[in-house]
Amino acid sequence: MRIRIALACFVIGAVLIGLNFLNLRLTDAFRPYLLYAGIGLLVILSVPPLVHADALDDSVRRIALQLQCPVCEGESIADSPSGLAADMRAVIRTKLVAGESDQQILDEFVASYGDGILTEPPKRGISLGVWIGPVIGVAAGAVLVTVLLRGWRHAPVQPAGAAAPDPQVADELKRFREEFGQ
Repeated sequence: MRIRIALACFVIGAVLIGLNFLNLRLTDAFRPYLLYAGIGLLVILSVPPLVHADALDDSVRRIALQLQCPVCEGESIADSPSGLAADMRAVIRTKLVAGESDQQILDEFVASYGDGILTEPPKRGISLGVWIGPVIGVAAGAVLVTVLLRGWRHAPVQPAGAAAPDPQVADELKRFREEFGQ
């Protein structure tokens, strides 16, 4: 970056010397524009160039997004700032340069860390329950709610005077009505 700023200063100086060499006088109206042009050139040359990712970087990121960081919970190694994640990205880059396929690299990480290293674990064994369990739970809840609602809707309603109350309850009810005047 220092080289770019030095180059900009050199270009501005060369332009000014060239104008003096050609005996072109800088009028007062022209000086501010030259100053603005020089400042603009300094700003443009001091901005770091945009870096474009190459195909290898894209491949490393694609694989790194499929692996969870063992240190940072819930983050892929592509997004993790930890040192271990940086080391894992370097290993992925080395293996890609060596010509290994994406699946081979993922298989090696699974062999070292287990299925838990994958951001999307395989749907087999105990992790199959993680995928299917919520669906079964929602279905069972829907069946339970349906059965309860049908039972409540179709419950037989007994008329008020149809069944004779228990004699002890009838005596207490009679005493209550006499006592409170109802």
